[in-house]
Amino acid sequence: MHVYPMSSYTPAAISFILFTLAAAGFLTCGSLVRMLMFLELMLNAANIAMVTLGPATASQAYAAMLFAIAAAEAGVGLALIITLASVFKTLETGNIKGLRG
Repeated sequence: MHVYPMSSYTPAAISFILFTLAAAGFLTCGSLVRMLMFLELMLNAANIAMVTLGPATASQAYAAMLFAIAAAEAGVGLALIITLASVFKTLETGNIKGLRG
């Protein structure tokens, strides 16, 4: 069994593939909850790329800040989804016709 050493570009390539698949899923799905999940997946892929390609201490500090931002974004996003679901009685983006202030 051959074990190949992993270069720093392998996790970067994985994060690029993960980001593109999440972006494609975000653009093609119709549910607000799935869109939020794909957005979180894109943020995690960016985190992987940042830790892989950046300098050690700076990229880890940025990754910790990005985790905090992702957690806040998830909370705000879920609050918005719950509000939209109670107003429009649906979570499908095609059924939400107009937002009035």
